[in-house]
Amino acid sequence: MRSALALLALLVLIVPAAARGNDAPAGPTAPVATAPVATPPAAAGSPVRVSDGITVLGTPKLPPDFPYFPYVNPHAPKGGTVTLAAIGSFDSFNPFIMRGTAAWGLVGPWVGLPGGTGAGGSVGHVWESLLTPSDDEIATGYCHICKTVEMPADRRWVAFTLHHRARFSDGHPLTARDVAWTFRTLRKDGRPGYRIQLSGVQSVTVDGKWRIVFHLRPDANRALPLILGELPVLPRFWFKGRDFTQPLRAAPPGSGPYVISHFDLGRSVTFTRDPHWWARNLPTSIGTNNFDTVRMEYYREAAVALEAFKAGDVDLRAENISKTWATGYDFPAVRQGLVIKADIRHHLPTGMQGWAMNTRRAVFANRLTREAMAVAYDFQWANRNLFYNEYSRILSYFSNSDLGATGLPGPGELKLLDPFRKVLPKSVFDRRFTLPVTDGRGDDMAELKRALALLERAGWRVRHMQLVDAHGKQMHFSILLPDPSYERIALPYAQTLKQLGIHVDVRVVDPAQYEHLTDHFDFDMTMLVYGEGNIPGSEIEEYWSCAAARSIGSMNLPGVCNPAVTALIHDVLTAPDRPSLRTAARALDRVLLWGWYLVPQWSSREFHIAYWNRFGHPSVPIRDGFDFDTWWVDPTLAARTDAARRAGG
Repeated sequence: MRSALALLALLVLIVPAAARGNDAPAGPTAPVATAPVATPPAAAGSPVRVSDGITVLGTPKLPPDFPYFPYVNPHAPKGGTVTLAAIGSFDSFNPFIMRGTAAWGLVGPWVGLPGGTGAGGSVGHVWESLLTPSDDEIATGYCHICKTVEMPADRRWVAFTLHHRARFSDGHPLTARDVAWTFRTLRKDGRPGYRIQLSGVQSVTVDGKWRIVFHLRPDANRALPLILGELPVLPRFWFKGRDFTQPLRAAPPGSGPYVISHFDLGRSVTFTRDPHWWARNLPTSIGTNNFDTVRMEYYREAAVALEAFKAGDVDLRAENISKTWATGYDFPAVRQGLVIKADIRHHLPTGMQGWAMNTRRAVFANRLTREAMAVAYDFQWANRNLFYNEYSRILSYFSNSDLGATGLPGPGELKLLDPFRKVLPKSVFDRRFTLPVTDGRGDDMAELKRALALLERAGWRVRHMQLVDAHGKQMHFSILLPDPSYERIALPYAQTLKQLGIHVDVRVVDPAQYEHLTDHFDFDMTMLVYGEGNIPGSEIEEYWSCAAARSIGSMNLPGVCNPAVTALIHDVLTAPDRPSLRTAARALDRVLLWGWYLVPQWSSREFHIAYWNRFGHPSVPIRDGFDFDTWWVDPTLAARTDAARRAGG
């Protein structure tokens, strides 16, 4: 699992676009003190723990003196060149702001995976963080830029002491002032997700050159120390005199294993491994970041990128289209063993994916209308005819975890839900959430009749074969898509809704325009992915809070603003133990499900990866399933495979 903030960084870069914007602040900006002060006192009975890692619930699995992560090959050879593909374009090297489209690979993984999940254990390749997450643990980070982390039992503050040898790639020392400046800048000028997730910080103290203390509000999210530890650390000196809110078109220095050695704006970026990387011998680094060069080539469409992979111009790709995975990889290199297809099982929560309905628009303001959209969606037909029975239906915002609601609410959930009985639908309390199950033939009139009944209760009427409102205006909306490959999914759904007298347009735009439209909530319906983890963090405020609903560019595309959701988000974020978290998350799940903000779609517990047979990788399975940062170029395999593909496969 990635931390909440790392997850935010991935969602920013993976379509559908995630938290972007700069509108309503989520609390006052935290002041930053620069004069050295003593460590803040812990409350009585709240001893201070000094360690090399932190986790949200429980304790880190690895001992303080662990030599390297147990899932890496510590002897992995360094070297080789890798070419990967990204879709769309880029015009900036600043992924933290609303403006511009940032290059892939600055933060987050090299390879994006379906469902908003990224492959790659490090938080960044150019910019790194105080902590590095573990691929095989839940919500756990180990010191990387930091040497130690201190925190009292009451979690009222967290202090990080940095490695004295930490450096940016141009040789400048990385200090506590850089950490404080990054925090202040991201919270003030970054995407709204940063302001929301960091709103629990009351103040920041730079305690000398190498130590920084974050003072937390009493009601702060319990994951906030981990989120702060996984903030990217940016070079304060380099950004001096630059407007951080503007797209960045110069290659900046970083603290990570790679530097940007060459780029053609909008077309390609070349990352070169820094042989002088200060952290190369740390336990959190050994066995990772093994490629000498990673070249990211940009393609306008996924279909073109696939052809580039088949031609041998791209070394590895993650496939997220089931039809393509089933039918698009039958080419000579696969049959000859030059290209490997791998189904990699993961043990991650799969979150929610669905058709998001913009409740800011009158057409979807009524909950019954939104429920009708879900009832009319024939998943079984789509799974059989479009997805080769590859997927399972999503029935929870916390799918593939124990946090999803099941059956009827228990006593603990009812205690949380009861104060909101007047504003919640009765079904939250007395019905088990289900979705229609058809025979998959595509002609289930019973569900269409049920959908029509819901629409009539919402005030719609059928006149002259059209579904119209009280003024006689036909129900009409658009499904906005960022890629033509999604048309095969949307068009059959639009055709089904046409049988109800609804006029649906399917509109495909380029990724940059899609980002702009969703940033400003200028859409009716679109496909949306809400990634989640075993321990939800502040990202759920970014997903479903009223503040996010009002913030231009936020991830709250449906416009969820509900007092019960607001209260339950707080209960989830402040739950002291796993049972309390489970209760609060299941209650929140019920409210979101019965709010019908999305038409739930599908999920998979496998990642589909195809790659030219030139790599070595660890044999130890990990919870995250796939981490390309731990792979390496095998010289023998690469020589044979590269020669074969140069000869035409």
